[in-house]
Amino acid sequence: MKTIFTFTFALLSFTFFAQTDTTKNDNETEIDLGDVSIIIKDKSKTTKVSDGTTNSDEDKPKEVNYPNVDFETSFGWGVAGYSIVPRSGLSTTVLDPKRQSSASYELDFSQSRNYVINGNLMIDLNKNFGLLTGIGFEFNRFVFRENLQLDPNEGTYLTDSVISFGSYKLRTNYVQIPLMLAFRSNNEKWKLALGGTFSYNIGNKVKQEYSIENVDYKSEIKGNYNMAPIKLSVGARLAYKGIGIYANYGLTPMNNLAMENIVGREDLMPFSVGITFGGL
Repeated sequence: MKTIFTFTFALLSFTFFAQTDTTKNDNETEIDLGDVSIIIKDKSKTTKVSDGTTNSDEDKPKEVNYPNVDFETSFGWGVAGYSIVPRSGLSTTVLDPKRQSSASYELDFSQSRNYVINGNLMIDLNKNFGLLTGIGFEFNRFVFRENLQLDPNEGTYLTDSVISFGSYKLRTNYVQIPLMLAFRSNNEKWKLALGGTFSYNIGNKVKQEYSIENVDYKSEIKGNYNMAPIKLSVGARLAYKGIGIYANYGLTPMNNLAMENIVGREDLMPFSVGITFGGL
């Protein structure tokens, strides 16, 4: 009986002294234990703002510290081509008959394609300005106007009057690293990048289809095809809400040794233009 009385007295004493006071503010609860007060703050509670709506601490925008690094991927599809440029100072040089072309290497741009897969590393120096780098892959498909063959080693263009090709495509593949200045609008919908790209050739091949005496043949021939291992280019990328355009032009020729014809020696300066999905 004494034990029950003692427990009841203690419970009544605690109830008397432990009074809660919520007048501090909406996010605090105060418990008064006589000489000691305990204040409990609830950060998840919402607070009223001037327009009558409520916000919680979790809804507040996070402050971005610069430099800030982001990663995004994009896919590009467009037209691949090259311009034929005389190699300066060599037009009067005696030509090597083994390297002389007997065919025109003009392209059918309606079938020549450029594909790019970009992994972009965006280094934001402030809200509107930064650097773009990363790594990507570029795949080109060149289709020629004339019925011809390419030498897998020398890369010379030879007219073929015996075999009529139903399809003849030169494919070049590169891994590339861009380094560009990047600009972004305040609402982050518009993005622009200007700069250069370093590309390394990782393989070339020709895919051909033809018929001889009503028999169809398909083959792939891998080779160097006189492609330079290094390609440097300048370019621009513009995107709006994840959809954009791009353009690149080579600073170095795609061919390693100059193309030779009856006039002189020429270089093939690559270019590409197309649209992107996913950003820059």
